[in-house]
Amino acid sequence: MSDFETDQLLDTLRDSLDDVHLHTPVEEIVAKGRARRRLRRVTGVAAVALSAGLAVGVSTLANPSTAPPSYATSGEGVHVHTVAYTVDTQRDGTVHATFDKQRYFTDHAGLEAALRRAGFPVLIKTGVFCKGPNDDGKLSPSGGGAGVDRVMEGVREKDGRVTFIFKPENMPANTQLFIGYLNAAQLAAVHMNPGSVERLVPTDAKLICDSVAPPEHVYR
Repeated sequence: MSDFETDQLLDTLRDSLDDVHLHTPVEEIVAKGRARRRLRRVTGVAAVALSAGLAVGVSTLANPSTAPPSYATSGEGVHVHTVAYTVDTQRDGTVHATFDKQRYFTDHAGLEAALRRAGFPVLIKTGVFCKGPNDDGKLSPSGGGAGVDRVMEGVREKDGRVTFIFKPENMPANTQLFIGYLNAAQLAAVHMNPGSVERLVPTDAKLICDSVAPPEHVYR
């Protein structure tokens, strides 16, 4: 009921009750009614706002998959943890990177960025293999070039995870580690051996790159 309609009702009640003695004036009764009506309106609006806020909060909390990977940088070093890999600097200056077996060939851009943040210069590609202008192209049976064993050491754990130990202090000046992962077709051709190529390449010279995968390594 609008205030105008209420005023009309008040006049009608006043006329009809002229001969009746009331302890509480009609005006006071109507005023209290209006106050209660305003209170109900405010309470209803607040309830709607609260419900909307709770709905938004539940929606946000129920979708943790959108949370970014954990990145922590402090005086103790760099620690990057994702579903596919972890990268952690150690007190001895080395950088430890651990890969999940099922995600070994995923998120190379993220891995490259994480290793660089940890102080290890690296260039990672898939299906493409690069070398420096003075590199003779020779690789070990496992796909490693000259000098790689001084800056990188790999250990495969029993659970299928691979831990690489990178050694920035052994990296020559103006040099970075190139890692070229074989793509799906290349991996099938070499029966997963090797799975990647690692070379030390210059950072101040143009690299020579192609898509020629290394030959299959057969264990004897």
